[in-house]
Formats: sequence, C-alpha cells, structure tokens
Amino acid sequence: MEHNKFKRIRSSFWFIPTFYGAGAFVAAIITLLFDRYIIGGDAVGLPYFFFASYDTSVTILSTLVSSMLTMTTITFSTIMVVLTTYLSNFSPRTLQNFITDRITKRVLGIFVGGIIYFIILLLLIEQSSQKDVVYLAPVFAVIYAIVCVAFFVFFIHHVSNWILVGNLIQHITSNTLTTINRTFKDFEKANQGDIASFDSWEIEEIKMKNPVTIRSTKSGYLQNMDITELIQTATRQDFIIRLERDIGEFVDEGTVIFSYWTTMDTPDHNKLLNALSLGTERTTDQDIEYGIQKLVEIALRAISPGINDPNTAINCINRLGRVLSLLGQKHIPHPLYHDEHKNLRVITKPVMYSTYLYKSFYQIRHYAREDVSVLGSILHSLELAADGNKHDTHETIWEFGQFVIRGFDPNVLDEFDRRFINEKLEKLSFATGFHEAFKPLERP
Repeated sequence: MEHNKFKRIRSSFWFIPTFYGAGAFVAAIITLLFDRYIIGGDAVGLPYFFFASYDTSVTILSTLVSSMLTMTTITFSTIMVVLTTYLSNFSPRTLQNFITDRITKRVLGIFVGGIIYFIILLLLIEQSSQKDVVYLAPVFAVIYAIVCVAFFVFFIHHVSNWILVGNLIQHITSNTLTTINRTFKDFEKANQGDIASFDSWEIEEIKMKNPVTIRSTKSGYLQNMDITELIQTATRQDFIIRLERDIGEFVDEGTVIFSYWTTMDTPDHNKLLNALSLGTERTTDQDIEYGIQKLVEIALRAISPGINDPNTAINCINRLGRVLSLLGQKHIPHPLYHDEHKNLRVITKPVMYSTYLYKSFYQIRHYAREDVSVLGSILHSLELAADGNKHDTHETIWEFGQFVIRGFDPNVLDEFDRRFINEKLEKLSFATGFHEAFKPLERP
C-alpha cells in the first residue's frame, strides 16, 4: 500500500532532517546566486552593515560551522540522555514516543540544515576568488544562526518537559485517545445505521463453503489495515474476505492472514496483502492495545522493588481509566463490513470491551497484590470508566472489579485499609448499578 509506505517514510527519524538538509542546500545556492547577480558585489541600496568583505565572510562562516557542529553534538547527547532515562526508568516501548516526536526531529533538521547551509556558503565564497567585493550572504547566515540559538533554547525546555514522567504519561494517553476517536465511531452514531447489523444471512451461507486462504509473504507486526481499500477491492471483484489476524498481532512468513470466498476469478493476492502494513514494531496508529501496554509497563516499572514509586503507577492507572471510559463511549467495531449495496464484503475479529479491561489491569493486579493504594486506584479507575459510559458495559466493569478484589491478598489489610477499599468498592457498585450486590470485605 503506497499510502502506508509513504507514511512510514515520513515517520522515520531521518526524514525531516534530510528534508531540512536538502532545503538548506538549495537555499545556499539561491543565496549565492542572489549575492552574485542581484547585489553584484556593490553595497548599494542597503546600509553598509548588511555587507561583509571576503575575509570577514570567511571568518563568520567558519565560526558558525564549528558552533553549529557543537550545538548539534549537544543536541544528540541530550537525546541520548533522554532515551537512556526512558529505557532504564520507564519502558523500552516509550522510546518510540520521543524519537517520533516532530519537535525533536525538526530541531535536529534545523541544526543539520544550518551546518549544510554554512558549509555550502563557505565553499562557494572561497571558490569565487572575488576578494575585492562585499557579500550579503553572511548576514543571512547570522540570521539563521540566531534562529538556531532560539530553537536550541526551546529544545532544552522541550526536553526538560519530556523527561518528566507525568508529561510522558499524558502524551501516551493523548495518542491512545486520538487512536480511539479515529478508529471507533460513537455508539449513538453506530446505532443510526452507519454500521450494519451483526446478523447477516451471508454468514450462514459462507459457513457451508470452504474458503481460500492467503498467506503472508513476510513477517512482522500487523500495524495498519486499510478497510476501505479491502471493501473496494472486494466489491469490484465480487468476493467476501475475512481477516484472520488482529491489529498488533505478530505475523510470520507463511501464516494465514486472509480467507476469502468467491464465485468469480481469483483475486490478486498481492493487492490484498498490500492493504495491510507489517513492521518490526507495533505502532499506535490503529493499535489501541499498544498504547495501553505502554501505560501498563510504566506502572509495572514504577511499582517494582528497585524503583518503588506507587504514585507514578497510580497516575498511569488513572489514565487507563480515562482510556477505558472513552472506549466505553465508543462502539466496538463488529466483524462485518458491507458495501454501499449492503452486500457483505469484509469480516474482521473485533476486540471486546472486557478484553481491554483485562489487558489494562491484569498484570498490575498480579504484581501489586499487596499495595492498597494501587488497588484503590484500580477501583477508582473502574468507577470513572463506569461513570463515563452510557450503555451496557456496567456489568462487565462490576465483574472485573470483583476479579481485581479476588486477586488481592486480604491478609495485608488492616482495619483502615479495609475501610478504604470498601469505600472504593461501594462507589464502584453505585456507578455500575450493582449496589445490591455489594458485599464489604470482611476480616479473614
């Protein structure tokens, strides 16, 4: 899929610095052409301080090149410090958030472009051999250098914000919420007929036929799926296709990734495979579970004995509650997609709301089974998720709350701990409408 290939190229770490570097090269050529053919070596029409002699120009450009190299080196060193901090204190998966940050890549691009701009200007001025004329190019170089200094100060401020775990958690949460809003339709809109019903007579018909399978030609994580392209292809060639793998799942070479039913000619397998994007790492473009996994890993690292920072874990759990609340407000996609004539075209495997609940808290529940503050924050997050939902996820949330309680060690609870947990559990019972089923924890 050409769109996905271009998207991967644009999201790569080197794309923006390369783009800025190429732009700086062209700008340097234009600057010298302007200096040679428009200004012509005469300081006419502008104040004298806008121009510099040959020796001054070479001195200025040489100084700026060395200064820009120093600033770029410091920037790379700062990035490595941040990456090391993420790797040791947070999670290896969070490295992707900082590396793909557009501000970081733009600052690097400006510095790389500055180095190229100054070097090209210096090279062309020295080759001109016109030492008895004045140049306007050093003024442009000085202006560029001032801009680079401003961006360097901004970058230091940007890094100081990024290295704070609270800001990182907020960034991951925002990305996950954006993915949810982009992927899922509102529950109310879904009920208006935008999405076809689960029931379809075609399902029963195709169950009686053996499908033809399509196997993956490469291995990697399933990052993106272009449903629109699959529907259009299936409509044009009149067949029904089923995706056998979920977004975020690892696919090996030779793994069955599609099944299809057709009465016409065999569809182009490569065209169907190109509708999927496989990569060496998971991404949050369509993979909601990956965003949840990052928050969970930060929480697990925070409650580990080596770090012992339960407040950071509580922050992650609260953000998970926000994610689950929005997921409850959205319509979890059904596995059926129809064309404009209501003919079944694509079948996928949806992820149930209970699965998102389980993936959010089952590891935290296991490793924090003796931490009362973490247990209380999980129950509070479930309460937030229940309060924000307007449809039938309340029973699932209440049952999961009981699952969390059963995994906690009651022997570590004192009377005040029990009172605290019972208050949280009672609030959850009111939020889910299961107050009659509420039973306070008793002394074992």
